[in-house]
Amino acid sequence: MDVIIYTRVSTEDQKENGFSLQDQERRLRKHCQELGRNVVSHYQDDYSAKNFNRPAFRQLLNDIQNKKIKVSQLWCISHDRFSRNALESLNMMQTLKAYGVELQFLENNVISDSPEGLLLNMIHTALPQIDNDIRSNKTKRGLRQAMREGRWVGRAPKGYKNDKVNKTIIIGEDAHFVKRAFKEVVLQIKSIDQTRLELNREGFICSKQQFYNLLKNPFYIGYIKILAWRDEEEEMIKGLHEPIISEELFNQVQVIFKKGKRKDVRPSKYNEKFPLRGHLICNKCGNKLTASSSKGRKKYYDYYHCQNGCSERQDASLANEEFLIFLESFKISEEVEELYSEIIRDVFREKEGSKESKIKSFRTQISSFKERLERLDDRFIDGDIESDNYNRMSKKIKKEIFSLEAQIKEVEGQETNLEKHFRFGLSMMKNLSYFYKIAEIPIKQKIIGSIFPEKLIFDGENYRTERLNSFISLISSESKGLKRFKTKQATKISGLSNMAPPLGLEPRTL
Repeated sequence: MDVIIYTRVSTEDQKENGFSLQDQERRLRKHCQELGRNVVSHYQDDYSAKNFNRPAFRQLLNDIQNKKIKVSQLWCISHDRFSRNALESLNMMQTLKAYGVELQFLENNVISDSPEGLLLNMIHTALPQIDNDIRSNKTKRGLRQAMREGRWVGRAPKGYKNDKVNKTIIIGEDAHFVKRAFKEVVLQIKSIDQTRLELNREGFICSKQQFYNLLKNPFYIGYIKILAWRDEEEEMIKGLHEPIISEELFNQVQVIFKKGKRKDVRPSKYNEKFPLRGHLICNKCGNKLTASSSKGRKKYYDYYHCQNGCSERQDASLANEEFLIFLESFKISEEVEELYSEIIRDVFREKEGSKESKIKSFRTQISSFKERLERLDDRFIDGDIESDNYNRMSKKIKKEIFSLEAQIKEVEGQETNLEKHFRFGLSMMKNLSYFYKIAEIPIKQKIIGSIFPEKLIFDGENYRTERLNSFISLISSESKGLKRFKTKQATKISGLSNMAPPLGLEPRTL
């Protein structure tokens, strides 16, 4: 009788139980020889037995299906060498039986012709899976306990790397990408995915979902999240690893997600050649200018032009370049920056009182919870409360304490929206042309719209408008850029007038 033999081993088995492929093969060949069986082929794997997606076994099955080999039996050492999944094991037995191949085992072999034999065979088939599940649960509990002690047990997240010598997590070479990701998302100059794509181009390879998960992962502020499992609730544990970013920055990003900022504007709806489209009006009739490209003899030419029968047409490249030069002319003097910064500081000092009262309230609540925890410990020591109830109640109290401590840290390091936007506004105004130049088209148009509430007119040399954003008008009143508005008279049709900026910062303007 012709037969085939199959051997399988995993690294774990070799290390802990002393199994080896050579030993299995020797024992199988010897047994088959004693039974008078002719071994025509041997297949061996070093893969997990959770399923049959193993190279050698797939080849074995393919050879049987294509009739490359004609055998009556397939021999294995034991059920766990064949499979550790009871359902898949029974299904594969039926598949082999359909091809006329009987599965035989050197250990615990059972003839399944009788009901008793079938039941015993099913028990032997299920035992490897039960053993696997028990070991898996023990491993999982061990890993969860290690995380409760602040140790990360898996592959290091992006920005970190595994120190295999000391078995710890340390900051990696790409940590600067992670810091930059959080900072740029907070600025909101670009969409979240545009930030990701830019970092990808610089070597920080990260999928879209990976990037969103990264921005929400408390690991980067030094915490490890242990997910809920069975009767164990979700926990947040202070890790032993070093944080990459501050809690303040992390919380600011979470606020952006809560406000639904994840929905990115699709830049495909916008044309990179015409960032000013929708913001320019005709110098002759006052209607909005549209934009398009016309084909010349050798190339395409881009224009902003009127559709109201006017002959108004401006070269798009020139208009775009002049607008960038125009933005470069906006300046804020150091005196103005310091003056307004001091005003804002006064406002913030007034708010410190409410901030301190919040922190005091949180600390009072924490003290109350800690007292409850001490009383609970005393009851447990005295035997007045069972272990299960003690664990459940203490976890709940500790979770409340952790939540309050997190709120204190958030309040302590939290900038008000007014402060954040003011600081960013000053920074942006000092580098307006730079921010505009690097921004995607949707952001460029937002910048234009926020600075110039009214439409712009470009006459081929200069820009002018009826009204400028009042904040920018005030803080940049000494700007040479604003004086450019005086170069043209208002058009008769549009009724626009030159904007004469204030000469200085008078008390009444504050």
